Amino acid sequence: MKRALIIVVLAVAGFSTSAQAPKKLLFLTHAALYKHTSLGPAEKAVIELGKAGGFDVTTVEGYKQDSKQLDFSFLTPEYLNQFDGVMMMTNGNLPFTDAQKKNLVDFVRGGKALIGAHCASLTFYNYPAFGEMLGGYFNRNLPQGTIAVLKVEDSRHPATKMLGASWPLVDEFYLFGTAPWDEARPDENIDVLFKNKIPMGFSRDKVHVLLSLDTERMDLTKQPHLKRGGDYPQAWTKEVGNGRTFYTSLGHRDDIWSNDPVFRAHIAGGIRWALGLEQ
Repeated sequence: MKRALIIVVLAVAGFSTSAQAPKKLLFLTHAALYKHTSLGPAEKAVIELGKAGGFDVTTVEGYKQDSKQLDFSFLTPEYLNQFDGVMMMTNGNLPFTDAQKKNLVDFVRGGKALIGAHCASLTFYNYPAFGEMLGGYFNRNLPQGTIAVLKVEDSRHPATKMLGASWPLVDEFYLFGTAPWDEARPDENIDVLFKNKIPMGFSRDKVHVLLSLDTERMDLTKQPHLKRGGDYPQAWTKEVGNGRTFYTSLGHRDDIWSNDPVFRAHIAGGIRWALGLEQ
């Protein structure tokens, strides 16, 4: 009787028990614009993290497909619904049908998870409901190799609790569109790499920010797009209907996925939170 009571208490508190079946995560790495070399290492890392983190990972090696011949015919409602979450490290206006796009949003709103890594924010500029679900769209990147100091805005979240108050890191960091593209200001709120028009603006009020650039502690002499004291979120969460979204701009470097235990803990914590394995 005591053991049964303990299991019930743990379940109510949000902790997994040994009897709980692993969550199932689908990881998509299809690239319609630019094929990051880190996509393969990312798939390998997430599979490894899942084995220790209470979730099984299915990949379809989308990054190996030709960018002009991406095939999503497998992504039926029946196929998708066998998973507890979808992780995306994708880019471009992927050739989903309208029904597939809507089904992905409905999937998350219905209580499932969306995890976006790095270039996921360059996905579906032609489907604003996706951007609303993810939290924002890529506007521009800072120079690769930027030495940043990340301010930890939530030190209790599973994706950031291992970081302390700040996290110095070398990676490729993103800035996000702040408003829908307007023809009266054609050079603003547009993806500067591929010229996609941003359909909705990022707002701190619509997400829970976990990490942001600490410009007070960074060298900005070669950062013309940053202002001292400016607000530049890099990772956040969002409640979407009954589901959860976690996004991090990090993950450009190949080796960060395989050799950086702090980054791997950040990713694992975000996935586990989105899947409901941690509160």
